[in-house]
Amino acid sequence: MSLQICLSFVVTFIISFVFVPLVGKVTKELGIIAHMNKRTVHKGEIPRTGGYAVYASFLIGTMIFLSTDNQINSILIGGFITFLTGLYDDIHDLSPKLKMLGQIIAALVVVFYGGIVLKGFSLPFLPNIISQAIAIIITIGWIVGITNAINLIDGLDGLCGGISIIVLITISLISLIYGRTDISLLSLLLAGAIGGFLVYNFHPASIFLGDCGALFIGFMIAVISLLGFGYKSSVFFTLGAPIVVLMIPIMDTLIAIIRRKVHHKSFSEADRGHLHHKLMFSLKLGQTKSVLILYGATLLFSLCSYMYTYDTMAATILFLILMLLFEVFVEITDMIDRKYMPVLTIMNIFIKSDDLPHIKDTKPYREFAKRFKMRYVVGIIVIVIGALILTVIDNQQEEVAKRETIEVLYVQQDDETELMSDIFNQLESAVQREDQESERQLVAAYFVSDYFTLSNKEADEIGGIDYFYQDKLEDFTSYAINDYYANVNSMIESGDTLCEVVRYDLISNTLSNKALSGLEDYTYYDITIKITFDIENPILNTIEYTTTVTLISKDDIYSVVAVDEAAAEAINEDTNEVEADEQNNIDEETEIEE
Repeated sequence: MSLQICLSFVVTFIISFVFVPLVGKVTKELGIIAHMNKRTVHKGEIPRTGGYAVYASFLIGTMIFLSTDNQINSILIGGFITFLTGLYDDIHDLSPKLKMLGQIIAALVVVFYGGIVLKGFSLPFLPNIISQAIAIIITIGWIVGITNAINLIDGLDGLCGGISIIVLITISLISLIYGRTDISLLSLLLAGAIGGFLVYNFHPASIFLGDCGALFIGFMIAVISLLGFGYKSSVFFTLGAPIVVLMIPIMDTLIAIIRRKVHHKSFSEADRGHLHHKLMFSLKLGQTKSVLILYGATLLFSLCSYMYTYDTMAATILFLILMLLFEVFVEITDMIDRKYMPVLTIMNIFIKSDDLPHIKDTKPYREFAKRFKMRYVVGIIVIVIGALILTVIDNQQEEVAKRETIEVLYVQQDDETELMSDIFNQLESAVQREDQESERQLVAAYFVSDYFTLSNKEADEIGGIDYFYQDKLEDFTSYAINDYYANVNSMIESGDTLCEVVRYDLISNTLSNKALSGLEDYTYYDITIKITFDIENPILNTIEYTTTVTLISKDDIYSVVAVDEAAAEAINEDTNEVEADEQNNIDEETEIEE
């Protein structure tokens, strides 16, 4: 994890830590407080605008650490709409329908302006456009659903904030595994802002998030989870991973819907049947213990998702055990209904306890119990384990095949820098999900990072040549030796401190009107990138440099054909001179024959 990513958490934490008491004092004087009612568990007048400090801290952090593009801008705009919706509700109380409308508008901004939608989703026997439409609907439903799920768990001191931090850190770690440092940075910016607030929100709380904070955090987690997990081609990482990480708020919300439906109540009607209420009142654990237990449960579900990247079997077994325990808890505490106890009833077939529900003792039941021997149970377990093992082997073979594909297409340098390694991991992911726009950008970024970095070079070594179009490589090498690399050998011999590219920012990724002689029929792209060096570049005399890399698409891979206009002209000139010489030779031979 880079220093910048860790620093982003620290900075937003400190800003939030300073802002929260100031915001609390002002809004309490304005009368924006959480009123006591039959559902609340707090006492006294407590301001409910802590979310304002979280939002402001996050926004300042993004201005310091993030480079914006359409996706980031759409997330910020959607988050602003969600925050305003919640803030208005904190002050004036919005109807559930209007709150939902604000969330849907925010989701639409993310989907249609930012292009953030569920990846890798397709249905057999249906046209691609229908699958895309369904993916958009699911994306909007996911964003709205998770936004409300996070809001619903904001019922005890520190509960929503703590669970959100665990979820965001998990997303950050998994994003780093797959080279998504941008998503990791975004996650930790928000986690830090929530952390500074949590200091004042843990029991006994002196300030609450309010809807402005809970809805904003829920919206951000929903969108970030789509980015952090949705770039893998497997179904698990497209749909399963974010669900597993967010299992506690998701299950709490689903059970609330079922419970209110069973008891003929409106979904918007509040009650004391949530997970935290059951822990606090039914099991009499109190606020602090209840919150810590839910932290632990969230950590275990997050561990399942993280483990899946390394050990599919272990992650699956842990998830099944957790879901079984969760179901038993739901039945013991009557979260849905007193009569809902299917698992406890089945368990009592073997336990035979008078304190647990049991199936009516009828003749058919006695016959079933008599024939249901333990060997059948063992057989079922063996079949399930065998199926899981086969699934793991199949997934591993698929991952190996994908890894071999990327290694055939693109070369990973042995002496690459940290940035180059990060870019190559992202390139691997882009190839797997067939995201050609990202693939072009990352090929160009890897090339310029290698070409302009001198700290890892030996004498006569030119960076980026493995990514250059091989038919023009000789021309490019000649150009590089006489241009950027002209004095590098002497710098290496004298032991000078050599520069390294430590960051890149994409400026544009567009079709190009260039074409090399003899390669006019292929598609070209211009990728403009701004690179940042760790020290002032002694050749360019700057710490930041912007260059345009031209790529050609041929044989399903992207190759660099020019690093800037000068290189393109030099290569074309060399090509034209060769072609002119060949034409002169032909003309001379024709004259001799005549």
